Amino acid sequence: MEQPISISVLNYGICIHGDVVADHGISCGGLIEGNMTVTRGLLHVAAGAVVRGRAEGEHVLVEGTVEGGVAARESLVINGRVKGDIAYAGSIRLGLNAVLEGKVTRAALPEPAALSSEPGVPTSPAHPEDRQQTA
Repeated sequence: MEQPISISVLNYGICIHGDVVADHGISCGGLIEGNMTVTRGLLHVAAGAVVRGRAEGEHVLVEGTVEGGVAARESLVINGRVKGDIAYAGSIRLGLNAVLEGKVTRAALPEPAALSSEPGVPTSPAHPEDRQQTA
C-alpha cells in the first residue's frame, strides 16, 4: 500500500539554526542556517526563503535562495538563486529568474542514508566526501 503524500511546512518567519532532515517532503518559507535533507519527496525552497547550507532531496524546487549548493536525485527546478555547486541525477529545469553561481554537474548521486528511528544511533553520511578515510 502506498504512503499518502506528506509535506511539512516551515512557514515564513521561522528561523532554524542547525540541520533539517526529513523522510518526507518539506516546503520552506523561512531562514535555515544549516543543511536541509529530504530523503523522499519534495524539498521546496519557497520565494523569499533562504537556506544557508546544502539543500538535498529526491525532487528539489528552488524559488528562493540557497547558499551552499544543491543536490537532486530525480528532478531539479531552479527559478531562484543558488550559490554553490549543483549536482543532479535526473532532470534539471531553469526558470526565467534562475541565478546560478557555481558548477553544474550531472552525475549519479548516492541514495541517502536511512533515517534511524532509534535516538543516538548514527547513520552513514549521504555523501562520499563526508566519510572519513580510515587506514
